[in-house]
Amino acid sequence: MAERWAIWIDIEGFSNLYERETQVMKALADLTEGIFLIGTNCYPETPNRLFAHQTGDGFVIVSEFGASSLEFPVAISIALLRHVAASGRFAKASISEGDFSDNKECYSQRIKDACHDSSTVSIGDGIMTLFPYMGTALIKSYSLAKQSPKGALLTLSKENWERLPSQCIMRKANPDIISIDWVHSELPLVKKLQNTAGLSAPNAEQVKNAIIQYKTKGPSEDWINKTLSQLGFTELSDQPLQLSPSSKVVL
Repeated sequence: MAERWAIWIDIEGFSNLYERETQVMKALADLTEGIFLIGTNCYPETPNRLFAHQTGDGFVIVSEFGASSLEFPVAISIALLRHVAASGRFAKASISEGDFSDNKECYSQRIKDACHDSSTVSIGDGIMTLFPYMGTALIKSYSLAKQSPKGALLTLSKENWERLPSQCIMRKANPDIISIDWVHSELPLVKKLQNTAGLSAPNAEQVKNAIIQYKTKGPSEDWINKTLSQLGFTELSDQPLQLSPSSKVVL
């Protein structure tokens, strides 16, 4: 069986902005709602069900089964990144693959006996919340996000480029990672998700203006420059990766 794909997506600058404004909380609420709407309105049934688990200001979204093409996670990521960007704040997403299994067996019998459900344990009159689902799908997607350059990017390992939809505009993020231009890549499935789920769909100019206005919130110059460059908004933008006649990416 193919490994399940996973998207790690979280809100950029959340910890820095949390005590300074309420807008970043709206971005997290938009991300949460966007995942809910896609899962409810677009993929409610097997074999395309989604499994999403929140950790802090981010989510891991995992497929029910593996797939040869990465069209689904790419389209979902693009739709969510645009939906969040409409609020004037931004998310970052990385796509990887792995297993996603229940790790409850690692807990002692005492912990299992104290569980009210799959995630809540009594500790006196208080509670302890467990995150019982783990696996390489989460670990790999989260690790890829940490290895990716700064910026509101959509990244994946360079080795997966052949599994991307032909409409994707790709750029080299570093020697091992490519980014997908989630603003200018026009995939039919993205439009379908946006329409069916009722997601916000800002155009390229609106996203660019939001990034420029976001500069007042204090992101590093490197964050701004890398975001604008990878999304094709500057004269010095990294050039898109091209497909050669033999269908190989020219790096």
